[in-house]
Amino acid sequence: MELTKLLNTDARQGPPTQFHPWHLLAAFYTFCQSTSPIGRYKLGSDLGLGGGSIRSLIRFLRDRGLIEPVSRQGHRLSPEGKRHCEKLNQMLIKLMELPQSSYTIDTSNFGCHLHQMAHHITNGVEQRDAAIQAGATGATTLIQTSDPNQLIMPTSYEVKKQDVYQLIETFDLQEGDIIIIGSGATLISAKLGAFAATITVFKKRSQLTKS
Repeated sequence: MELTKLLNTDARQGPPTQFHPWHLLAAFYTFCQSTSPIGRYKLGSDLGLGGGSIRSLIRFLRDRGLIEPVSRQGHRLSPEGKRHCEKLNQMLIKLMELPQSSYTIDTSNFGCHLHQMAHHITNGVEQRDAAIQAGATGATTLIQTSDPNQLIMPTSYEVKKQDVYQLIETFDLQEGDIIIIGSGATLISAKLGAFAATITVFKKRSQLTKS
């Protein structure tokens, strides 16, 4: 099953959740990057979620077979989770906090490097709206062109050269790669905005794969 389906909260029965797909993707990626079990307090702090919500989120991931408990130390990836993590790492190459620049729209910024996803982007509005829904100020989508020294926004706006050099030093970009930058008043809101925008791209990829 596709990861986007596994992380879809719409199919969940019972009362509405206090977490959303962007929380789930951020949490799952955290498990993917950790070699040690992760406790719910650290995960809740990283995602800005309270005790009840983070317990429900962990139960959600565990019920889908993506993580498993490790005594009292917390949870780690299950064998099924590791399989999905390998697929995720082929698409989501690098994530990191970024400084303010001409292409960002708020004080805190978080970038996601997606491999060969440019053909799933139209005008960047869908990614911006998803980020806002997640609590961010918005999101900026940048596309790597055939010129290694040129990045453009979907509206064909060319990023300033000095800013391109900063990003090239940060990310190992190839033609067709994209960077989605979530921006917000806090790093958590920027990060969740970036993950929410990333999910829209994964969904389009999943739809095209089926057709």
